[in-house]
Amino acid sequence: MTEIWLLELAKGIGRIFLHPLLYFSMILAVIAGVLRVKRERGDFNVRVHSFLYELKNLFPAGIVAGLILSIISVSIGLTIPLIFIAAIAVISIILGSIGNARLLSPALIVGLALLVAFTANYFELRMPYFENTIESNYFIGVAILLGILILTEGILMLKNGLKDISPKLRTSSRGLTVGALQTKRLWMLPIFVFLPAGPLTVPFDWWPVIDWGTKSYSLMLVPFIIGFQQQIQSSLPEKAVTRLARQTIGLGVIVIFLSGLSFLDFPFSEFLPAAVGLIAILGRLWISYRHRVREGNTLYYFTPQNNGIMILDVLPGSPADKMGLKTGEIIQICNNINVRNKQDLFESLLKNRAYCKLEVLDTNGEKRFVQRALYEGDHHELGILFVEKRMKHGADRAV
Repeated sequence: MTEIWLLELAKGIGRIFLHPLLYFSMILAVIAGVLRVKRERGDFNVRVHSFLYELKNLFPAGIVAGLILSIISVSIGLTIPLIFIAAIAVISIILGSIGNARLLSPALIVGLALLVAFTANYFELRMPYFENTIESNYFIGVAILLGILILTEGILMLKNGLKDISPKLRTSSRGLTVGALQTKRLWMLPIFVFLPAGPLTVPFDWWPVIDWGTKSYSLMLVPFIIGFQQQIQSSLPEKAVTRLARQTIGLGVIVIFLSGLSFLDFPFSEFLPAAVGLIAILGRLWISYRHRVREGNTLYYFTPQNNGIMILDVLPGSPADKMGLKTGEIIQICNNINVRNKQDLFESLLKNRAYCKLEVLDTNGEKRFVQRALYEGDHHELGILFVEKRMKHGADRAV
């Protein structure tokens, strides 16, 4: 028995390398990095991270989350028919090809797969490779998976969503140059699930926790891609991302709760998994819509200031980064010279090429002083990206 399980575990791990979504997610991450660098260079003549940054961050947090979810999945014996796994992969590739990581929310991907499969199964529609006799328990399993993935999406946003924020410049409706921050993250989660046929048999009397209606199983490590993308222009990114994450976590809890009700026997209970999928889709779209409305109805946060220079972003490893300067802070004095624009800051830095002392107004409205020696091997500029009035050729630069 143990040998069979170990052999199936090895086969399950190997199956992930046959899954096209694994390679598609890597290509998607590279393309996202290339487009980001192109935009940043167009706005600031400098990139914040290399074009491989998204690829480097595709797996670490996702593998940790996938390991936790795999433990949960194997413990309850979560069983998903292959048709659902294929549908989720196809929808992921279609939505991912559009280029907006926001569409890679599990609420949309798994929710759409659930609705399509349920509709085809209920109306006995003939579709290629589609089985018209999917047991109702499998729809409940997918609904539970949907809720767990949405909950995981919110947690990843809360813990990891601020690690890849890219600055950008925009032109307001009044023709003014304003700054914005775009958070765009891709996570690849490898999760073990069971297929409802194979060499594995029930090892314990209490397993699986949920009776999926099958007596044999096979194990598969399935890659799930989760995307998160929002533009933030009316507040500091921490506030906006935290709000979005908490709303997404709340949606995940609701979906899991409703999925659990599917096990109860009441009128029309067989339609509850499909209703859960629809609720997940509409709920996630509503969260994104409310964010866009809030951003559109609120004054821009990153704008040219009369009392100094507001920091839009800081280049990693630059002197500004080592001095602890942060997004949203306002530089008022540099080397005892009041600064109001890029030229003032440049002239104040020339006053003392070996040392930099700044008076900064932090995001709480309190003044603080930072200073640092400037060395020959340092970044040739402070590494500050900020917003100022756009000149004739429209180039706001890094200092």
